[in-house]
Amino acid sequence: MNVYQVGPVGAVITGIDLRFPEKIPVNEIKEAFLNYSVLIFKNQELDPAGLRNVSLIWGEPLIHPVFKGIEDYPEIIQIQNLGEKYHTNAHWHSDVTFEVEPPDATLLYAIEIPDQGGDTLFSNQYLAYEGLPNALKENLESKLAVHSNLGVVILSGGDAKDAKEVDHPVVRTHPVTKRKLLYVNRLFTHKINGLENQESKKILAYLCDHIQKDKYVCRFAWQKDSIAFWDNRSVLHKPDNTYWPQLRRMERITIDDTTRPY
Repeated sequence: MNVYQVGPVGAVITGIDLRFPEKIPVNEIKEAFLNYSVLIFKNQELDPAGLRNVSLIWGEPLIHPVFKGIEDYPEIIQIQNLGEKYHTNAHWHSDVTFEVEPPDATLLYAIEIPDQGGDTLFSNQYLAYEGLPNALKENLESKLAVHSNLGVVILSGGDAKDAKEVDHPVVRTHPVTKRKLLYVNRLFTHKINGLENQESKKILAYLCDHIQKDKYVCRFAWQKDSIAFWDNRSVLHKPDNTYWPQLRRMERITIDDTTRPY
């Protein structure tokens, strides 16, 4: 197994065939996962059963609360473009933060990719937190923010009354590394509790601009049969959707949800 760091977040792993989970050095993979937050594996030919088997390294696959899974594999959702107006994931986000216990990790597998565009960008939220002014860190330390999936529910054709809402810390502590990180995102975070609306909007806008600075971000250009695992607690991600009308088709699994953010 070889590990190559690719930027402020992320590493490419070579020398492993994910079709044979019994041969995977699990402890080394998990250590790299905590160190780099995003792991990329290329040239991995996986069917849905193989994809699910690989996900078990990280934990139990989850059923997505909004989108239906593929046939025979309800934990695997297919992500593909349906036109510009239907991009539910066009902003920086961490997956499913509108749940009380959001997923610990996400797995994404490339089935079909466009000739250009379609990259995924990842942002290191440890570094984003560390890069904040000290006064702002202190101000945010004990703050909670409202996370909701209202926009996604409406865009996917659901009823607004089925939307979920939960409070999470603005500054989260990773349950394994114990490092502090920013835990807000433009897609799901709606308001910082305890602040006037205008002040909340101002700070959230600042934070959401802050996290996308180049010094925190790595861009991954997909190839067919590539697979990415990322720590849904310590990174945000965002797709480059500038490929329409070409097709980008991926399969995704989110994993484990045993820890409420604190």
